[in-house]
Amino acid sequence: MTSPDYYNWGVPQREKPLQTGLALHDTEGQQSSNSARTKWFGRAAMLIGLCLACSTLLKRHFYGFSGTPSDEYRVGDMKWWSCTEPGSAPGAECGYAIVPLDYFNASAGVAKIALGRYKAKGPSRKGSVFLNPGGPGGAGKRLASASGASFQRLVGEEYDMIGFDPRGIGETDPDAHSAFIANTVLERGYDVGPNLTDPANRNHLIQLQRDADALWQTQFEICAETMGDTLRYMGTSTVARDIDFITSLLDGEDALINYYGLSYGTVIGQYLVNMFPDRVGRVVIDGVVDAIAWATLPSYKWERYWQTSTDVAYEMFMDDCAKVGPSQCALAKNNHETGADILRRVESFLADLYYKPLAVPKATVPGILTNGRARLFLLGALESPPSWPSAAQAFDQAMQGDGTDVLNGVRDAQYLNDLERSAVSCNDNKPFPAPTPEEVIDEQLYVLEHVSRFGLAVVVSEPDAGCQFWPVTPPERFLGPWNHTLRNPMLIISNTADPATPIANGKLVQETLGNSSRLLVQDSPGHCSLALPSICTVKAMRAFFADGTLPKEGTICPVDASPFPLHDAVHVYSEEDAEILESVRHAAEVVFGH
Repeated sequence: MTSPDYYNWGVPQREKPLQTGLALHDTEGQQSSNSARTKWFGRAAMLIGLCLACSTLLKRHFYGFSGTPSDEYRVGDMKWWSCTEPGSAPGAECGYAIVPLDYFNASAGVAKIALGRYKAKGPSRKGSVFLNPGGPGGAGKRLASASGASFQRLVGEEYDMIGFDPRGIGETDPDAHSAFIANTVLERGYDVGPNLTDPANRNHLIQLQRDADALWQTQFEICAETMGDTLRYMGTSTVARDIDFITSLLDGEDALINYYGLSYGTVIGQYLVNMFPDRVGRVVIDGVVDAIAWATLPSYKWERYWQTSTDVAYEMFMDDCAKVGPSQCALAKNNHETGADILRRVESFLADLYYKPLAVPKATVPGILTNGRARLFLLGALESPPSWPSAAQAFDQAMQGDGTDVLNGVRDAQYLNDLERSAVSCNDNKPFPAPTPEEVIDEQLYVLEHVSRFGLAVVVSEPDAGCQFWPVTPPERFLGPWNHTLRNPMLIISNTADPATPIANGKLVQETLGNSSRLLVQDSPGHCSLALPSICTVKAMRAFFADGTLPKEGTICPVDASPFPLHDAVHVYSEEDAEILESVRHAAEVVFGH
């Protein structure tokens, strides 16, 4: 846990706003309030009008994605149509909004934000709720277009559900497709030997880190060549401004911002409420990333704080497997062994893979199952408790010599073509002196020994490193303060054993915001509350969106499902509760693919 002083660091780093009046906030202010926020429609129109008068043009132009004048798109344009894409729900709308590419420079051009909308039911519409599934790299448009009805049951049918693809992601223009991981350490994984103090193990990892650094440098050089200055505009600060801007388009300049974000979406949420504290309506963050560390610590130091619940989830997996026995969990070999017994067998197999990887000739892409890849597979399973029975089956098969399902599962989960997330994380992260490979690996060895066995697996599953090679500087980099008094308090949701975003993060955000927030704890493993359905959690969230009612301080919600469901268990639910459970399952399927 970081020291309290760490949470008071910094002020926003930004370029000096233009003297033309196009700055969205004053140069000294720490936030963008309604009074300080530039009215783009008014000021941009004034500037454009002056330009038109000087050039004797008869029609307003705005610069498009290519940097050439475009009559097709203008800032503030918005268009909707019925979604016809596969998987779209009946009644869902697809669309886009045209926003400034650079909120500090109108001449930079425009960005086209891909949107999905599922409209509120009935006459008592309360506004719009923006949805984000996380990542960075998660396309949010489909949350509304494919699962809008399910999310309405989670937050309330009085709201329009608005899904959006953030800058650089999905269908939003411009996008960021300029990276690769095939045939690199990020595909193979970091192989970690059983003896963490062995100098040979350390030297091996240092060499892998050199390979990773070369990958980042190559990747970012490609990004610079293919995208150029456009890369500057994909940071979270800009995404927060997009939400602010689009809220005004949808609901008016004085409308409050409503938001539900998961995983990295909680970073957006924390930026949003601290950049626009006077505009906060109903904001929920679920599966909390520490946004302050995200912005102000080098990424190779994140795991020390962010993996404090990972091994808790790992041990829960093994304990639950032992409880149900071999009839439901393939990793269990008899009804008398403990979770610790199963864990020792799994760790022994991982150690064997370090010395001798397993040949997997029948995988979709034949290859080898390495220690690093096998650990990565387990980490993915920890995030999704409903997958534990199938994950146990696949891993048991690997332990018996057939790694097909494990290798296929790892490859399916990896970003094999693009690392769009780097365009976000590196624009957000405060510049630091480049760490040496030795410094990075020594930090990771500390994490492996003192925090979690999965330290280096996260470096592969959450590839946010290499920002020392990032080729551009964003127009704005928000670094705090993070403890603003909000117009309305924010609801924070954390699981007791979230392997990716530990409960410690939720507690830190709650402590930082004080009375402007409330923490709700869900007693479950898995990443975000959607990992396992909880009627208690959903009803608390619905009450919050309905009228701002916060759960009682210290509320801990049980879950209404288990990773290994008992075949003879019978549950009778009301129609409302049954709909809640089904909505959570469907929303989780769209967000996480399970």
